[in-house]
Amino acid sequence: MTTRAQRTAVTALVIAMCAVHAWMAASVSRIFSTTFDEIAHLTAGYAYWTTTDYRFQPENGILPQRLVSLPLLALDVRFPPDSGEVWRKANVWKVGHEFFYESGNDLPAMLAAGRAMNALLSGILCFLIFLWALEIFGLKPALLALALAVLSPALLAHGGLATSDTAATLGFSAASLAWWRLLHRISIGRLLTAGLCAGLLAVSKFSAPLLAPMALLLLCIRLVRRTPIAVGFGHHIARVTGWRRLPVVTGAAVVTTAVAVIVIWSAYGFRYSAAPPGNETGKEFSLSWDEVLLNSTPPARAPTAPDQIDLRPGPVQHFVAWARNWELLPEAWLYGLTFVEKHSRGRSAYFFGEYSLTGWREFFPTLFLLKTTPATLLLLGMSMAALACTQPRRRGIWLYRIAPLLVLLAVYWAFSIQSKLNIGHRHLLPTYAPIYALTGASLLLVQRHRAWAALLVVLVAWHTRESFAIRPDYLAYFNAIGRGPEQAHRLFVDSSLDWGQDLPRLKTWLDRHARHERVFLSYFGTGSPTHTGIQATRIGDHLFDREPRGTVPSLSAGIYCLSATMLSQIHSPARGPWTAEKEHAYHQLSAWIRHLRSRPPHEPPTWVDGSTLDPSEVSARLFHYEHLLFGRLCHFLQVRRPDALIGYSILIFRLTADEVSLIQGTPNAPAAPQK
Repeated sequence: MTTRAQRTAVTALVIAMCAVHAWMAASVSRIFSTTFDEIAHLTAGYAYWTTTDYRFQPENGILPQRLVSLPLLALDVRFPPDSGEVWRKANVWKVGHEFFYESGNDLPAMLAAGRAMNALLSGILCFLIFLWALEIFGLKPALLALALAVLSPALLAHGGLATSDTAATLGFSAASLAWWRLLHRISIGRLLTAGLCAGLLAVSKFSAPLLAPMALLLLCIRLVRRTPIAVGFGHHIARVTGWRRLPVVTGAAVVTTAVAVIVIWSAYGFRYSAAPPGNETGKEFSLSWDEVLLNSTPPARAPTAPDQIDLRPGPVQHFVAWARNWELLPEAWLYGLTFVEKHSRGRSAYFFGEYSLTGWREFFPTLFLLKTTPATLLLLGMSMAALACTQPRRRGIWLYRIAPLLVLLAVYWAFSIQSKLNIGHRHLLPTYAPIYALTGASLLLVQRHRAWAALLVVLVAWHTRESFAIRPDYLAYFNAIGRGPEQAHRLFVDSSLDWGQDLPRLKTWLDRHARHERVFLSYFGTGSPTHTGIQATRIGDHLFDREPRGTVPSLSAGIYCLSATMLSQIHSPARGPWTAEKEHAYHQLSAWIRHLRSRPPHEPPTWVDGSTLDPSEVSARLFHYEHLLFGRLCHFLQVRRPDALIGYSILIFRLTADEVSLIQGTPNAPAAPQK
């Protein structure tokens, strides 16, 4: 029996460990520039607070955006006026660029404040992992699970960013645990807690509908076990047995759902319209309702190629259309649900040198294997072995107790493997909470056989070393199975490695090493190189450059800085193997460019066949030429070792005049690297 002093000491230790985790996540904030989604989260959240306009950033839930932007209300920030075409169309990226880089705001302070708020959520997540493991395995296994979570590179990476992935992870864990507890004892407090957790998950991430199959599976598991369900209101407690349990838990599910719906409505001020009241005229979403409901003409057809995106309306579109007709849920929430479903049908993805719009089933399992510390994987295996080696009767009890952990993992992994949105490790983050809770069971082996203690100590030490070795680059963590973060750009890009976070360190490197050389930059992200103080010629990154672009750059000897995502050409029209068709088009456009530059200024531009080109045709050809030129550059650089690596996400190449001449003028582009 523990004394009160011992319980107080344990509580203080747990809180201190969670606080250390939050500090570790937030303390590296000023090292990094704006990561891709942060500009949208902070801008949309601030708009929600100050204008109650809920049309912005429909891809993520309103709750995390409100939370991370809450500290900005205490800062002296200037927000763009809610007028003009950009605001009418709810273009969060353009409004965000003005908010971050053109309004004179203290950007590092804004980012630090928003990231600190999310780090607090991550600390709460660690506390929940401890409570979950404590309830199942006891104190010592729970402390082990907490220690692993506190030092997890995955949790630290996203706990230190002003995004929604930590909130979603917390939401899935809390909702699963609350529902499982409700199935064993139904009370007013537990009904409200389960409904509140489900509602908070629903306004955190639009993957929340996955909670429904999780809840149904847990309900079936609970009903198979014939023990009675306690129903208590006040001091009166009844025990319901047999078939009577079914209507009782059905009623509990209805109440839980009703509470969750109330939470969703409350998040949007109990208002249906996404636009502010009295100011709806002319206000639109970034895409029309017809576009997100897939009601476009001509009618969408089934895909004819394996990599073609299916744009036929599905169950989500039908449900949203029906709910919208009856105004059952807030307009902004319904719009966000179908917006996310539409865009989750496919997006440009990169995996081990391959490209796809609809992804690979191996993507997330491989990513999990390479971005999880080996110690965690081994401890998880030890935990499963410890539970499997118990006596059959005891094993059944353990399986029942860890049911919510296994169900969350099973449903989420089944969805992830089938997912066509293969763009980042962060989409696996909700699986890490149950995994770390399960690792606590590895301590059961030590309790049976002391010989396991040494291995357990080694694995915890290994996990700790991995965490501190990668600090502060938690986002870029890859284990030795994937040859570490230095080679990761050949395997994965986007938010698994390169989310636009390393502009400040690039500026520092250039200040020390540029030697007055010309600098070329191809940057993936929503940061501003100009705002960071980087003077460079941009190439191949039109999608991510908010600055006015001039003519196609002329390459020369100098320093070439390429984001790993840009080097992969995942967002380039010239991505993939260099073909004879691309080579022919490049030389044809090269000749046209030379002709264009040599003609008298007063003559209208013409094509190689002498036909006159209008300005839009000239722009299209210049755009195509730049991406073909960038494609040749990337094919050359992929077989060349970088001269430096900035935070694992930006590769530096110092090219000579001869190398640049080779890139621009050889009859055939260099071969792609051998895989």
